[in-house]
Amino acid sequence: MVRVQGGTQLSACIMRILVISNLCPPDYDGGFELSAYRNALSLRARGHDVTFVTGNFRTSFQGERVDPPWVHRIFKTSEVRDGWSDAEMFIGGQSNLHFSIRDIFRQIHFRLANLRALSKMLDVAPGNEAKLDQFLAENEFDVAYVFGLHKIGTSVIRSLMKKGIPAVYHQGDEWLAYYVHPGLLKRALLNLASPVTYFRERKIDLHHVVLVSEFMKRRFADAGIRESRLEVIYRGIELPISEPDRERYFPPVFFIASRLTLYKGIHFAIKAAKLLRDRNPTAEWEMWIAGQGESQTMQYFYSLVEQYQLHDRVRFVGKLTRESAYDHMKRATAVISPSVFDEPFGNTNIEAMASGTPLIASRSGAIEEIIDHGKSGLIYDRAKPEELAHHMQLILANPNLRYSLAVEGVNRVREKFMQEDIMDQVEAKLADVSGMPLGTEVREPTRASLQ
Repeated sequence: MVRVQGGTQLSACIMRILVISNLCPPDYDGGFELSAYRNALSLRARGHDVTFVTGNFRTSFQGERVDPPWVHRIFKTSEVRDGWSDAEMFIGGQSNLHFSIRDIFRQIHFRLANLRALSKMLDVAPGNEAKLDQFLAENEFDVAYVFGLHKIGTSVIRSLMKKGIPAVYHQGDEWLAYYVHPGLLKRALLNLASPVTYFRERKIDLHHVVLVSEFMKRRFADAGIRESRLEVIYRGIELPISEPDRERYFPPVFFIASRLTLYKGIHFAIKAAKLLRDRNPTAEWEMWIAGQGESQTMQYFYSLVEQYQLHDRVRFVGKLTRESAYDHMKRATAVISPSVFDEPFGNTNIEAMASGTPLIASRSGAIEEIIDHGKSGLIYDRAKPEELAHHMQLILANPNLRYSLAVEGVNRVREKFMQEDIMDQVEAKLADVSGMPLGTEVREPTRASLQ
């Protein structure tokens, strides 16, 4: 196989790569799942022999159940919901998810929901390990590229270990770290639920862990994963970069695209809209919120709009395709990312910047690795809607600021978050772990296509 990086053509053997993910588009469109599938496509575009194994379509999926021949749905996934989405602690902007005796009564509802979800995963894990054992008996691979394992269980890694297949984990949250290295109480409860299975779940090879941010690297180290095993490779964007000079919506639109949950901070964005309206009732602008959520949570958001009399300002536009959401970003005046959860990375952030539209984001998780405040975006305290409203007012009042933020946002994406550049790092890591290092010889540069 040959491929070009910059002005250098890389020569390497074709790797037989097994990509593992709990869920896969079109069934699911979360960050783990989109990144797993997109990176698999990129590796295939570079000439590698890629096979994707994932969970069966969920019973709730209503779309067309069609996959390319290299995607195999062999795992049973737990469909028991955890408690994060509707945890009321997020209403006040609280994001500390670590257990404490002081907060036990506030947290008991979603802690129990999370334990039920893990307990159900322990039920399906042995069967998934057996399924992968069977699959590997019929197929050979040089390396495995592993994404989310929640809902299917970590013991599928035991199948790789039995076959001697090295695994690279590309983790987008801290779930794996705190599942394999839990606190004493959590460990006791999971051992009580299923001692043999949970023992097997924790006996996995964690030698090559790649994380999506330095923020996540610190979290994994805090959980007890040896730092020498941890690396950082950011997520990339393959959507076409859009320059800032173009027609925008009028009246100006502040656009949000997100899961509509409490931890995504939608309620803080609505409160900021009220504050902005109160400061200047005659100013023309709207806030469009794209996405979907649980009915109870949606009713809470609707009630805020009604309470603040924002019917003429705030619109819920429903769930959009990724391409449609990106088109809205390109025509918006600013994109808002209001999460009150510690975002490990946040794909929406780099998509907003790549769209050539200013990004206003809450100070959560890895955001300060993504944008430089005041230069390539604006950051506000996630629990202070008044600070968000101030940034929105700045954007409306200052076209020069809008333009400079948009230009520097695009520059930042080109510098750090382009899919091809990210895949150079991923490919090199997989080659190193598989024992098939890349070589070089000079030729004219070209770009691999994702098509």
